[in-house]
Amino acid sequence: MRRFLLKNLRNLRNLRFYSHKIMITPVFRRIAIPFALLVVALALGFDLYVSRSGCVNVPGCPPRALLVVTVLGLVAVLVIAYWVARRTVRPLQDVAEVARRIAAGDDTARVLPNRRDESAGLIDAFNQMVEGQRERLNDLVQDHRQFSTVLQHMADGVLITDGLGMVTLINPAACRLLKSAEDEALGRPFAAVVRHHSLIELWQRCRAQGQEQVEAVDLGPELFLQAVVTPFLERGAAGYVVIIQDLTQVRRLQTMRRDFISNLSHELRTPLASLRAVVETLQDGALADPPAAERFLRQAENEVNTMTQMVEELTELSQIESGQVRLRLVPVAVGRLIDVPLERLRSPAERAGIQLSVEIADGTPRVLADEERVQQVVTNLLHNAIKFTPPGGRIRLIAGVSNAPGREAEVLFEVQDTGIGITKADLPRVFERFYKSDRARTRGQGGTGLGLAIARHIVEAHGGRIWVKSKIGKGSSFFFTMPMAAD
Repeated sequence: MRRFLLKNLRNLRNLRFYSHKIMITPVFRRIAIPFALLVVALALGFDLYVSRSGCVNVPGCPPRALLVVTVLGLVAVLVIAYWVARRTVRPLQDVAEVARRIAAGDDTARVLPNRRDESAGLIDAFNQMVEGQRERLNDLVQDHRQFSTVLQHMADGVLITDGLGMVTLINPAACRLLKSAEDEALGRPFAAVVRHHSLIELWQRCRAQGQEQVEAVDLGPELFLQAVVTPFLERGAAGYVVIIQDLTQVRRLQTMRRDFISNLSHELRTPLASLRAVVETLQDGALADPPAAERFLRQAENEVNTMTQMVEELTELSQIESGQVRLRLVPVAVGRLIDVPLERLRSPAERAGIQLSVEIADGTPRVLADEERVQQVVTNLLHNAIKFTPPGGRIRLIAGVSNAPGREAEVLFEVQDTGIGITKADLPRVFERFYKSDRARTRGQGGTGLGLAIARHIVEAHGGRIWVKSKIGKGSSFFFTMPMAAD
């Protein structure tokens, strides 16, 4: 009997049990083995007691009965241990299965709280943890989407490099400014992506000093940038954020402001100098000569009128640019827009020996326009044509329907002259305020240099376009369009 129990005790260490296709778990072994050892120990003790007391030969106390009791005890221990282990492990298995589903991407997986024992608290805590993690994950996803949206639509270029200078992130603005595609930039060295020594040196200086670096970089006549390189640490690894701002328009505006101040000073200096000369001449005795005094006073009046006109046109231009001038848009016949300027300037054209003609195509529709403002544009263009066309020249005012590709039907106006023409270098700038084409050739022609700038803003305020074509010595043609009126 003792040998049987010891044999089964040794086999108990490697015991495996299957029920409902579930293998005995470590929990089962931790429960079953100690209790089985206890049963065996009690059986051995009882066997020893029986052998020493002489009860072996007593009827009713056979050794076989001890064996049966021991086996039944072991079976009972195993069954109880299996039941306890199954109730203990089953919730853990459910948790493990749900965890695997969540790891696979199923964020809706939950453990069903259908138990009333101690595991119910575990399941409830697990579900709360999963729900909290899901909410935090959703917040992170939302933050990532917002970050991506901001990054994609930023006007400034953004690059991120690692410590070795490999590009790990680049947004569309940076791709546009650096003329590079995203798939071509990612994973490549920073120097190969930017391809400009100033930006490369700025990044290297930031890496060497470990401090933010800022520098303006001129990448040519059409691109002026400000680059900011900032170091950062992420999980103990160094990285660098490069922000590129396009300041081309800012520089252009600064140039325009500088030119405006310079031109304004120049335009005011000339009449002021003339006025000073007149005053000094009158003070030196010209007042004693009435004809001379009258001549000088007319000259002073002309200079004052010039400055007054300049101030008025500057005020008008400022109001138009700021939107303070409201257009009274009404359907107007093209003839009404032309007749008034034509009558005003017909006499000056005849005195200058210039032939002035008008051509309006049959069936030209009415336009939606502010009559007075468009007449101002036509007057300005005709006045400039007369001023720069030599005697014996010809000026044609043409109007008709324009069918430019990709645009709605418009009425096209053209002022064509046979004047001195405009150089190619001057053509892009003729509509700038105070800009005068070839000042040496136009000296003495008068004007403030604001008329074409005002004309451009008036036309654009109507939704039209204005442009010019010219050849030196052959003349110029100024064009502008007006939207058709709905009949």
